[in-house]
Amino acid sequence: MNSQLNSQLNSADTPSIEAELIEEPAKGRAKLRPLLALAPYVYRYRGRAALAFVALTVAALTTLLVPVAVRRMIDFGLTPEGIELINSYFSVMLAVVAVLALASAARYYLVMTIGERIVADLRRDVFAHLLSLSPAFFDSARSGELISRLTADTTQLKSAVGASVSIALRNLMMFLGAATMMVITSPKLSGFVLLAIPLIVLPLVAFGRWVRRLSRNAQDTLAEASAYAGELVGAIRTVQAYTSEPFAEKRFGGEVEQAYEAARTSTQARAVLTAIIIFIVFASVVAILWIGSHDVLTGAISPGRLGQFVLYAVFAAAGLGQLSEVWGEVSAASGAAERLFEILHVEPDIK
Repeated sequence: MNSQLNSQLNSADTPSIEAELIEEPAKGRAKLRPLLALAPYVYRYRGRAALAFVALTVAALTTLLVPVAVRRMIDFGLTPEGIELINSYFSVMLAVVAVLALASAARYYLVMTIGERIVADLRRDVFAHLLSLSPAFFDSARSGELISRLTADTTQLKSAVGASVSIALRNLMMFLGAATMMVITSPKLSGFVLLAIPLIVLPLVAFGRWVRRLSRNAQDTLAEASAYAGELVGAIRTVQAYTSEPFAEKRFGGEVEQAYEAARTSTQARAVLTAIIIFIVFASVVAILWIGSHDVLTGAISPGRLGQFVLYAVFAAAGLGQLSEVWGEVSAASGAAERLFEILHVEPDIK
């Protein structure tokens, strides 16, 4: 009987659901970015998504108008004759700020509600598909791990599909718009910026893949702990009958500690990525400001135009810096989406 109990308690050592689910689907999708599998769900709400994109575009364009006003104020407004010009510019800027506030609020509401709706639909579809699978599937799959996918993974996905994707799109648009205006403002200084872009993009891509693998490992480890806890709760009478509570507590504590270490490693990788990107980006801004100040002294560029360029450079740098932060969250959501769609790709033995 003791051997039977130990086999129950050690059932967490049996191959997890990934052994069945990953074997075929993950090979084909590992390079296809699992988040793309959400496209059909987004398409269901394409009207709302289009409105969110319009609001995002309006907010970005109004933000990009600010440096132009600053340049004209510095070059033409800092004189006694420029008082009227300054008054008119600040009146227009108040209107621009109002438009920016309304567009940002609309973008946030639309994107967040789309994210909630997509995750709700995905939860329903995954659960419905689980109900259609053959009993043999549940003989090898553990209920705790399946519940973890329906709860923890969908929660991870919701945070990315809602807030993170919205922030990523906004900062990507801000970066592209600011980069375009930088070229228009000063092609020479923009050339120095182009030299720094590969130094920014390459770590972003490389670390993004690393973070995705670590995030997937953290989610799998948490699922292992959830599955083991589910098995213990289901067999609690047997555990208590053989006074195996200390063994079960020690085993579950070990599972939780492994989940913590996996999550800590994933967070550490994201922190390193953020530090590298922010340093490269803002070091580039400092170098550009140094070169531009010499151009002002030689008369190659006006002070207002340099101020405009620096503001656009800061916008672009801030966009890339925040993009590096949410990139880790999007990578983690990619791992969660991969786990969920693995279930959806399992075919029942009897149809």
